Amino acid sequence: MKHTTIDCYGTNKYLLDDIKFVNQLLNDLVYKLELSPIAPPSIIPYYYGRVKEDIGISAFILLEGGHVTIHTFPKRECYFIDCFTPNDFDENYLYEYLYKSLPFDKDLTIFNTVLRESNTFEVKEYNPVDDFGPHLMLEIDSNNMDMEKMYSFLEGIVYDINMDPITRPFIVKSTRNNAKYLSGIIVIAQSHIALHYEYNTKKIFADIFSCMPFDYSVVSGIMESLGKVLSNVLIPRGTKHILKAKENADMDDNVSSGRWQVISNQ
Repeated sequence: MKHTTIDCYGTNKYLLDDIKFVNQLLNDLVYKLELSPIAPPSIIPYYYGRVKEDIGISAFILLEGGHVTIHTFPKRECYFIDCFTPNDFDENYLYEYLYKSLPFDKDLTIFNTVLRESNTFEVKEYNPVDDFGPHLMLEIDSNNMDMEKMYSFLEGIVYDINMDPITRPFIVKSTRNNAKYLSGIIVIAQSHIALHYEYNTKKIFADIFSCMPFDYSVVSGIMESLGKVLSNVLIPRGTKHILKAKENADMDDNVSSGRWQVISNQ
């Protein structure tokens, strides 16, 4: 199991707000990486949030036991990519393909790969003042999962951790290539929560990615309603997630007055 995250900064704000472009980018990524989609892209415009700087597009493709997601922030000139799949892929090719298709500043961008292994409990240092949000990656041993239970769990956990849902859960059952997965995802405000259950191993791989700080210490306890938690890894996302000022003078004014911290973080 491989999970690559890329937090891309200094990119074209107009492309980040182009639904057709984002849709094609996801389709091309899946094709170029030779992944196995089980549904076409779902594109969700987000223009009505509580933080006006966080408008943009959230989109995903569900794969055989995994997903590719993108969350764009045109006003902040950045976007966040996740690629998670039980099959191997070339994460360096993914990075270079994104750089070619939707260029970003390599000096600012954060590139990370996590191998989703059992018995790994690691919480990297997360600063809710400076970081965009936390990303939890969990593995759960579960022998009692079906579509209805997954749907209900995804609807409930959003409120358990005080998130703002912008879709209902999307659940797909897959049986291609002699594998058998039940996958679900719900889009929260410019982020997502996803579950992938493999019937053969009875394992759930879960992601909780949020653009806002939340009490991640309670998540393991919530997940225990699904089964035994076998791994729990936290990585911080978007340590350079700041609003791009229209003029340098505005930036200086905000910093000096103490208002920059308020508009830069959730």
